[in-house]
Amino acid sequence: MDPDALRAALDRWTDEEVIDEPTAERIREFEAGREQSTPDGPPRETDPDGPRTDSDPIAAGTGHVDHAADDGLLGRGRVVVALALMGGALVAVGVGAFLFERWEAIPVAARVAILLGVPIAAGGGGAVLRGDAPRTAHGLWLLAAIFTGVTLFQVAELAELDADTVGPWLLAAWTVVALVIAAGLDSRPVAGLGAVLGGAAVVTAIEPVEFLLVPGLYGSLLLAAGVLLAGRDGSATAAIAATAATDSEGGHTRRRSVPRVAATFRWMGGAAVVVLLALVVAVGPPGRAAVAPGEALLGAAVVVAAGIGVLRARAGGVRTREGRQASKGRVDDRDDRAAWYAVSPVVVAPLGIGAAWGLGFVGVGDIGGAVAALGLLLALLFALVAAAVGLGETAPVNVAALGFVLGVGAFLVGPLAGVVSGPLALVAAGLVLLATGLGAERGRREVLERIR
Repeated sequence: MDPDALRAALDRWTDEEVIDEPTAERIREFEAGREQSTPDGPPRETDPDGPRTDSDPIAAGTGHVDHAADDGLLGRGRVVVALALMGGALVAVGVGAFLFERWEAIPVAARVAILLGVPIAAGGGGAVLRGDAPRTAHGLWLLAAIFTGVTLFQVAELAELDADTVGPWLLAAWTVVALVIAAGLDSRPVAGLGAVLGGAAVVTAIEPVEFLLVPGLYGSLLLAAGVLLAGRDGSATAAIAATAATDSEGGHTRRRSVPRVAATFRWMGGAAVVVLLALVVAVGPPGRAAVAPGEALLGAAVVVAAGIGVLRARAGGVRTREGRQASKGRVDDRDDRAAWYAVSPVVVAPLGIGAAWGLGFVGVGDIGGAVAALGLLLALLFALVAAAVGLGETAPVNVAALGFVLGVGAFLVGPLAGVVSGPLALVAAGLVLLATGLGAERGRREVLERIR
């Protein structure tokens, strides 16, 4: 049986209580054994980003794991994905390097034909191969997404446009193209590319004078987008992701897996805010600076996103690990708490960034500022752990563990190093890091057990 069809059927049967989860697990194990016993059979690959396994935070968030993907023929699908993505990226880099070396010797008409032809041909090839060879199609779409930037900037240069003036707009257009492709494929790599390009567009347009406010607000906005795009029953993502859909069989709506795009946004946004707060712990808050109009606009967007998250949590519109109850019209207190857990970092992240930025106006000193920033970081880490429990996925736990180690290490090598002598600081740092690692490992294990 086709593995994707089997996974969809098991999801539907367990959601409608036709079979229980142990029975579904036995079916998965049986089909996995059949795949391993027929290694020479034809490949059955319809998921463009590879099968989801236990280590996949999205699969962990749904409670339905494709165990057949761990071994056998399907388990090698991730190797095919890696090869396809590397191939697409190398082709984009190679063509770009070739054009850079011989640009002046190529006629203008040929330049335009190459610049427009490469992304169009790659996208067309991806569309043609998506049904029969989805992983190779994924690599071609990545090539199209990467080379779109080369096309935009080189065409702007041929048109003799001012790079400083049109640069942010070109980055914004490149971001839109990447996000459209990522949404259509539900692709983590292309979503990550779009998120990075979006950050570059925001920074280029605003031109901040300090390191914290604009990147921190953008990371908070990215985190909020990742939570808000994960609708309770998939309806919030149906317009942008092919994998977020409804099942009309029997006249009911069925919750599907969280899109990989949304999970990528949550991971990247949370990691960005955590790293920035750890940097504040190490070097102190930035100095006083006036708020530019672009910064105010970005902050307003973050406030609106956080407000939408709160309203959706109150209305029960946030996807949680308890979402199956809501899909059947039974919303209980446990699901309500899970919704608030899921949106907690959407509120805490921008508050932490704003408070850390405001420390520069208070004049609390290096030690006081580091302690305050460490407290803000720990508050965000608690919110990420709560979101992991609410969403039922492991990625926020990993980000929280990373942030905890970074925060403690930043405090030790930053303000504390200036108070304690070098050898004693090294000993203290080593002991604290060992204790931190032990605590983080045990805490992470307990949270993961609760998620499961």
